Amino acid sequence: MTGHAVRSLAVVGGALALLASCGDDDAPGFGICEPGIVEVVSFTPGVGAGFGADRLPDIVQGPPDGGKTSEGSLSVLSLGIGGELVVRLGCEVTDGDGVDFVVAENPFLVGATGAAFVEPAEIAVSIDGADFKVFPCTPPTSTVADDDGVDGCAGLSPVTANADNGLAGVFPDGGGDGFDLGTIGVDRAVFMRVHDRSSGGSANNAGFDLDAITVRSY
Repeated sequence: MTGHAVRSLAVVGGALALLASCGDDDAPGFGICEPGIVEVVSFTPGVGAGFGADRLPDIVQGPPDGGKTSEGSLSVLSLGIGGELVVRLGCEVTDGDGVDFVVAENPFLVGATGAAFVEPAEIAVSIDGADFKVFPCTPPTSTVADDDGVDGCAGLSPVTANADNGLAGVFPDGGGDGFDLGTIGVDRAVFMRVHDRSSGGSANNAGFDLDAITVRSY
């Protein structure tokens, strides 16, 4: 897409912050929009963060890089324990019938039980980037857990969608964790806040590993 905004990012006090923005013609409502992340607003690394940070913002933009259930994608940003990322999507998410957007992490199945190695995160949404509404998240008590679909966290379901198979934003066929704005009384959202709620991991890939966020394709 031509005419993307020109932005600069810097680490300030341990956080990656947006310094400048101009030419914002990929904003929601401007012609053809990007159904994924177009801007990293801020990144506050947690303990053990670092993997993928040198490739921001590209590493979290575009479609997910899934396709395997036995191993996680390496096209991710590790938030670290307690880390937090705020991003803006190029398309406004509106409350529709069922799942409205999908968060892709890199869980992978362990053994033959159907359970996955998980690093959950809490998701919050906002229309203005200031007032966020949180999806209640109850992290599993174990790092290997089944996705029962009722815990409200991201980072539990393996991702099969990638740039080649056209399943990005197709839920549940493309995998990832789906979120319905209506369940928290929200009509529209543009900004997403991802807050790590995992319990462990080693540097530099500890915590929730964000691959992509995509608007649901109906």
